Amino acid sequence: MPAAKSSSEEPKTAQKKVKTKEKGASASKLAAKEAKTNRLVDLMTKAYDTPITPPPKVSEEEMAIRATIGRNHVIGCFKRHNEHNHDLAVKIRMKRHAMKLLPKEGEIGDTPIEIEGGSTKSKQTVYGKWRAAAFKINDRWGPPDSRPIPLLTPPIEGFDASLYMDAEDEA
Repeated sequence: MPAAKSSSEEPKTAQKKVKTKEKGASASKLAAKEAKTNRLVDLMTKAYDTPITPPPKVSEEEMAIRATIGRNHVIGCFKRHNEHNHDLAVKIRMKRHAMKLLPKEGEIGDTPIEIEGGSTKSKQTVYGKWRAAAFKINDRWGPPDSRPIPLLTPPIEGFDASLYMDAEDEA
């Protein structure tokens, strides 16, 4: 009978590696991550679901004071609006009148000039150049910078906005 082979006599074979599944985050880490993402949603839901609290009762004197302040605010807004619109209307009327008074191109005293625009030269007259400049439309067609911003509430007595402004806003 032949002798059994010892382990040193057997051919060597590569060992098979066992594949292990990668562990995910623990339950506590998953819960923390989910809570962090849902925190804003929960906050918005709570803000939306809060019951509306009625304003406190106000005395008749205070209601009369508030009505007077509101009425004066509206009157002041109307006055400011009317003054501003009147000012703009007068300026438009004056500009139209001045444009009518501009001399026509080719009238006595008009002199021809050459205007260089890029690679081409064009001939124009002084009066024609004035008229073209007068009839040019402003590119900034939005509301004027001087137009007041509409406010939702009348001014509050004793309120100082500088207390609530950042140092960056003041500069």
